[in-house]
Amino acid sequence: MNKVRYDFKQRRNKKTKERESFVNRVFNSGIGKIILLGVSLLMILSVVRSFKQMGQKISLLKQAEHEVDELRIENLELSLEIEEASTTDHLEREARDRLNYGQENEVVFVISDELVEIGMQRVGDILNPESDIEEVSMWDEWVRFVVEGY
Repeated sequence: MNKVRYDFKQRRNKKTKERESFVNRVFNSGIGKIILLGVSLLMILSVVRSFKQMGQKISLLKQAEHEVDELRIENLELSLEIEEASTTDHLEREARDRLNYGQENEVVFVISDELVEIGMQRVGDILNPESDIEEVSMWDEWVRFVVEGY
């Protein structure tokens, strides 16, 4: 009997040559080049988009860090205000201002904001007199005082 030798390497080389020739034919054709160009453009576009998104995320991160810093400063200010508000001097001042309380032997006067503004205006008129001073009789001043309260 004759021995037959089968060469696997030769068969493998033949198949790879067929595949390589098919791949070479596809890539060397015009359609293959267009497909490769399209895939390359899509990959470049994807990279550009990822860089753009990374830039946006970095700007958002910086903005968030800035907001965190502002909130920390505000938190410190509020904690200092709380610390100040817990002192007895502050409580006494608030009781005097808001609740119209006074210490012993003190008289508390409540003056409306309108009267304070009118008084400021009159003080301004006295300190900065205008050349046109109107002559008002004493009787008219008394009537205005009784009717309007100032």
